[in-house]
Amino acid sequence: MARRAASPASSAGERVTREAILVSNGPGELYTWARPVLDELRRFDPGLRVSISLIPCQFASGHEADIARSFGADAVTTPAQYLRSAALGGVPPGLGADAGFVLSLGGNPGMAADLARKLGYSLYRYSFEPGLHRAVRLLFVPDDRTRARARRLGAPAGRVRVAGNLVADAVALDAPTPDPGAPHVLIMAGSRDAFAIHLIPFFIALVDTLAPALPGARFVWPVSRMLREDTLAAGIDGRERATLGGMAGRREASLIHTPSGAVLEMVPEESRYAHMGAADLAVTIPGTNTLELGVAGVPAVVLLPLNRPEIIPLEGVGHWLGLLPLVGRYLKRYAVRLFVQGLKVPVSLPNRFSGEPLMLELSGHLDVAGVARHTLALALDPEELRRRRAGLAASMPARGAARALVRALSEDLGEAHGRPRGEAAAP
Repeated sequence: MARRAASPASSAGERVTREAILVSNGPGELYTWARPVLDELRRFDPGLRVSISLIPCQFASGHEADIARSFGADAVTTPAQYLRSAALGGVPPGLGADAGFVLSLGGNPGMAADLARKLGYSLYRYSFEPGLHRAVRLLFVPDDRTRARARRLGAPAGRVRVAGNLVADAVALDAPTPDPGAPHVLIMAGSRDAFAIHLIPFFIALVDTLAPALPGARFVWPVSRMLREDTLAAGIDGRERATLGGMAGRREASLIHTPSGAVLEMVPEESRYAHMGAADLAVTIPGTNTLELGVAGVPAVVLLPLNRPEIIPLEGVGHWLGLLPLVGRYLKRYAVRLFVQGLKVPVSLPNRFSGEPLMLELSGHLDVAGVARHTLALALDPEELRRRRAGLAASMPARGAARALVRALSEDLGEAHGRPRGEAAAP
């Protein structure tokens, strides 16, 4: 491990301060990557100082610092602090010790590399993508397939390690909620305001339709922190209900009452893993949440509505196409259709990983009645639910990625100090 100049404490013979800096960006990376790694670092070396340094992200919600602080990090620095310190050639306040390392957990690896260089720390990275930044000492990846892709891109074999999928560790951190319904049904409307405002009235109508046939059901919506309050209000009021044939609801505190008297509960995003642990079924849109549901063993109906393709969030060029004046929505609609038509893989991650249709995918011009029919058929078929759960259990990533990553880090840091291979060193 690289060292900075000795501090007065270390030169006086006192214990050297050691630090791990987890660099991350958005809520997804914080919950699914940073949290399980931080917890494992605490178990492995209780004396290690663990900080979280947030870097800029175009999809950030503004709540990332609060999320990171809730994990119990010793220090949390914000994207604004990163930018200010980078402009001045320094590091965010509160970071830096006698010795340490930086672990990149999402976002631009160049920003993590710049921070590590200024501190004189070794840089490591965990990613689902195979690209190896030149400053990264070791790249940790979730599986052999990603490692093989990294090798094909020229990464040396010794610098790419398979750690496993951290999402499996994250999902297992919370115990199941103690008061499930019969069935316990999760509704997941995503985290993008421009899409959720159309989905919320659709889901209100879906709950309204399903509830009479499932009298013991508990319908729960873990609400993303990234959704603005005005989006929630407009969605519940049904402002864009015409898009997908939805309806307005009536909100009382954290409960949404549908026109026929059914209830959709709004719960904090951070409780979603506890509800996944108790859920029998979910209705969701594509995204990382499908992987979380798969790891939790929850069969899902995954929706890709193309009633108005231009409202579907895209990254990269597709995102910017939609912002062009006058022609933007038409270009984006065309881009989405091209994307969907050219899609050669399932839209849900468990179906991609397993090669089986374990999640029920519905795409095209969707309506409430059709989605309700498919959802109800699955909810009322316990044998089919068991079959899908068994398939998920057999094909989804297992727990242990955080433990494997931290121990590999420890071994590598020990080798950097001249210790024999296999002799653990505190990170």
